[in-house]
Amino acid sequence: MLICRTERPGDGDDIDEVVFAAFNRAEEADLVLALREQGAISVSQVAEYEGAIIGHLAMSPVLINGEDIGWLGLAPVSVWPDCQGQGVGSEMIREAIQAASDFDWAGVVVLGDPGYYRRFGFRPAYELGLTCPYPEAGNSFMALALKQPVPSGQVTYHGAFDAF
Repeated sequence: MLICRTERPGDGDDIDEVVFAAFNRAEEADLVLALREQGAISVSQVAEYEGAIIGHLAMSPVLINGEDIGWLGLAPVSVWPDCQGQGVGSEMIREAIQAASDFDWAGVVVLGDPGYYRRFGFRPAYELGLTCPYPEAGNSFMALALKQPVPSGQVTYHGAFDAF
């Protein structure tokens, strides 16, 4: 049975291993580690199957027009390669969005496949008046408002993303 839960102390090494394996490179794992070390992860979900961590998702605060107004950036979403395409990532995303809402966050942005993220209620961020520092992002930069009013302006990710 798949269990999605909040990251607990002692999960870090397993999370690092899953993130590295999911992308087959160190950059995303280094990003999660940097965010964790800087205390910049606000929502950290793991997917556990038969006691093993097979997925991880991180959400960190983003700034809009240079201000922290309660929005999060969803990144990265990692699933062990043998478990991809089985709904693990989807379940973690649903749980994380619910957790963000429960903890009174105002919204979430993500840079990802529009066909995938639309199923969770995300839509192109420009439709909400939000832009990102990556001009090539286009429709891949998406947003999900959890509270009203929805701000408009430039979204900036945590500084750990600059090295990425």
